[in-house]
Amino acid sequence: MSLALKLVPLVGLLAPLASAQQAWVSNTTAGTVSVLDTESLTVVATFPVGVQPGRIAFTADGERALVPNAGADTLTIVSVASRTVTATIPVNDGPSLVVVLPGERAYVGGANGVVGVVDLAAGVMSGTLVLGAPATGYSVSGLALSSDGARVYANWGELHEIDVASDTLTRSLFAGVSTTALALTADGATAYVSAAFGYPSFSFYGSVVVVDLASWSVAGSIFTWSLPTQLSLNAAGTEAHVSTPSTFVDTGYGAGYLPSPWVARLDLTTNGLDGGTHAGAAASGHVLSHDEARLFVAVPSANAVKVIERATDALVATIAVGAGPTQLTLVPAHQASAKPARAAVPAGRKP
Repeated sequence: MSLALKLVPLVGLLAPLASAQQAWVSNTTAGTVSVLDTESLTVVATFPVGVQPGRIAFTADGERALVPNAGADTLTIVSVASRTVTATIPVNDGPSLVVVLPGERAYVGGANGVVGVVDLAAGVMSGTLVLGAPATGYSVSGLALSSDGARVYANWGELHEIDVASDTLTRSLFAGVSTTALALTADGATAYVSAAFGYPSFSFYGSVVVVDLASWSVAGSIFTWSLPTQLSLNAAGTEAHVSTPSTFVDTGYGAGYLPSPWVARLDLTTNGLDGGTHAGAAASGHVLSHDEARLFVAVPSANAVKVIERATDALVATIAVGAGPTQLTLVPAHQASAKPARAAVPAGRKP
């Protein structure tokens, strides 16, 4: 007697697992995005998006990437699985930052203190928010969503709070001279703001300003000895990295800013400097891997991403990407919980 075996297909989860090990790099000069495998430290894909792409954001399910293009005044929507452009939405001038909101919406930070409100389902910009007086040549320099999804914080001259439900500006706070970046702790209690020229008054050396969001007040500042720009935090909110691409030097015969290759590390439990890493040249955006063992740093002049071992601050790899990389974003970590599919097994038998 022959026994017919019926194969029962199981849902494959290999693709989400693979994407959970990816960092997407905005190559601003090239107008492309490079996809890095953070395990093998290789580029697995590069594709065009728009002119001067900025910092990428992913939808909560990790299925779509949103890419603001400052040189095209557009927001590009990309399928993470296929790495293909599925939509291009005209938005406000000079968009460089984007955050995804609940309910199929997004905020896009652009030039002259304007935040565009985008309806992702309809594929249109439905409105704008004006954070303050316009300033030619400047853009919103920080944009972050609160942990409960109810508020967005933005840098434009001051730190601003936006109520997401009503799309209204609720309050503003001075958080340093010439703010350049913004990051929130995972619990939503604290904001860290890079201030290129210090706090509370002008300084040739910058600071990272600590803001208690519950009391809406400055709780402290961290002197960086250089001009801080891009800022990232670890998951616990105990450590930060900040790019310092310029540092002030006064020799006694002359003074000015010189290029700096350092990415400073900050101890957020003591609000002090805690060393740093040499990126080889002036650094831009950076991000820790999901296990926080490595720091990935975009170095625009090298057309590369530098990989730094967190425990030793040692350079372990240089990954060539497109021209002028400025920002990196990890595919959402929740996808890492997906498990690979098992092979199909005969019906009626235990796998």
